[in-house]
Amino acid sequence: MRSLMVLAQVILVGIINDGFFYSAAHAQCAATDKIYIDPSLVPKRPTLSREGFSALMNNRNPNAEKMNQYLLQQHMQRNQPIEVPYGTGRVLVHPDNPCIQQYIP
Repeated sequence: MRSLMVLAQVILVGIINDGFFYSAAHAQCAATDKIYIDPSLVPKRPTLSREGFSALMNNRNPNAEKMNQYLLQQHMQRNQPIEVPYGTGRVLVHPDNPCIQQYIP
């Protein structure tokens, strides 16, 4: 139970810190950027520290299985483009710079 609480706290702190620094670092896009989706509305992946990832891998609580699978999947895809539905297609957004977007019909 204690390890689950520690894991939840690590994840919450990571998400809060990521959101704070993310908005400050990417305040404006260049005039030449083709923007389909407002960069502030692009969903962000949860970030895990090395300690958080270690806690996730060592957590053997069967009640947290789905959450562990989701966080592991997000961690493994952290450098992949974020896919957002848009109109009849989708927009691929760079995970580090939401101003870099590509529309795929």
